[in-house]
Amino acid sequence: MPGYPFVPSSTADLTLGDLWSVRLAGGDLAVLQVRGLKTSGAGAYTHFVAGVVDWRAPTLPVGHDLRGRRVLAEGVVRFEVFGADRAQVFGSNLAVVPPPAWSEAAKEFTAGTSTEVWSWKSVRRRVDRVLAAAAADRATQPDQPAQPAEPAEPEGADPLTP
Repeated sequence: MPGYPFVPSSTADLTLGDLWSVRLAGGDLAVLQVRGLKTSGAGAYTHFVAGVVDWRAPTLPVGHDLRGRRVLAEGVVRFEVFGADRAQVFGSNLAVVPPPAWSEAAKEFTAGTSTEVWSWKSVRRRVDRVLAAAAADRATQPDQPAQPAEPAEPEGADPLTP
């Protein structure tokens, strides 16, 4: 198990459920989750599937902050999002965000078909759009809770690794 936070040196250092963040233009942090990895074939060492978690705040989440949060969108991301002055993995937890499912992005990535890729230069803009759309949707549906009901936490589960 790696020590957190860390900057992975390749996709081989990532595991499903890893959480990483990007700083948005307004200064808030957004959280993404590793949702799909390949071990061979085209893109195996240069791309992975990431999900945008419904989280926008000035600080990183701690403890159970992400419990019940949804993944709003997924995309294929270039590994170059990690590096000096870029993203780093700050934790991992499959129980916090719904476990990885085979979204259309993940299916296309696994099949090796042509897929739109989020580069490190565009990931902030894309995440900002997804979070803004989710906030607008909540604003037009005031009777809907901001987050789904919290799922039961497995006994002895670590709320947010580290």
